[in-house]
Parts: sequence; structure tokens; C-alpha cells
Amino acid sequence: MTQKWLVPIDGSEIALHSIDWIIKHAADCREPPQILLINVQVTLPNDIGRFIDADTLREFHLETGMAALAAARDRLTAAGLAPELHVMVGDPASAITEFADSHGCSQILIGTHGNSGLTGTLLGSVAMKVVHRAKIPVLLIR
Repeated sequence: MTQKWLVPIDGSEIALHSIDWIIKHAADCREPPQILLINVQVTLPNDIGRFIDADTLREFHLETGMAALAAARDRLTAAGLAPELHVMVGDPASAITEFADSHGCSQILIGTHGNSGLTGTLLGSVAMKVVHRAKIPVLLIR
């Protein structure tokens, strides 16, 4: 059975660590995993609807999300892997875990800054929230 790996990408270099890990380890799998890249755009304030119509806002989120996914897509494609690209809008941790559930993902691979202790507690990283909410294994990659 083909594995489905969900990889949240926020456009940062840290997020690309998970892409490098996939490229290094995908060959170890019996068959290549299906890779789903997701970028979650933060919901803008409701007031913005007074100035920008809904279609323009959707287009903005889609363009911004696809731009954030571009480097990850390019690295995977160059390595012979064909990812699916998804852009969502909402709370990042909730969107990631709900997407994983609804798409039958087998694991989530997420890059992390590696903050621990007081710094990690105060920052409340998306990665830690995903770990707590996910119903499937989460691999944190530093």
C-alpha cells in the first residue's frame, strides 16, 4: 500500500529540511510515497471584506500559498518525486491535522526550529500543536 506523507510548508528554510529528509529516505521505501505538500494561509480579519472582494482574497491566498510551496515542489520534482500541492486557509495546526484525517495520510513530516524548554512553551509552535492534535504519526525534522 502506498504511503501518503503530508508535509506542511510555510516557505521557510526550516520547512525545507523535511523535503531534504524525504529526498534522502524515499528510496528506502518499497514504493515511493505519495507526497502531499500543504501551505496554510492565516485567516485575515473579517473587516478586510469591506475593501477586498472574496474572489480577490481567494486568489491572494492561493498565489501566496503556491509561492510558499514552490521551492519544496522544485526540490522534489528534481529528485523525481511528484508532489500534490494544497493551499488552505485557517488555523495552521487545525488545518494540517484535519487535512491529514480527511485525505487518509499515513504520517505528517514537519520541519521544526528545535526550540524546547521555556522558549518552546512560550512560542507554542505549530509543530507541537500538530503533535498534540494528530491521530497519525508526526515526524519532527530539525
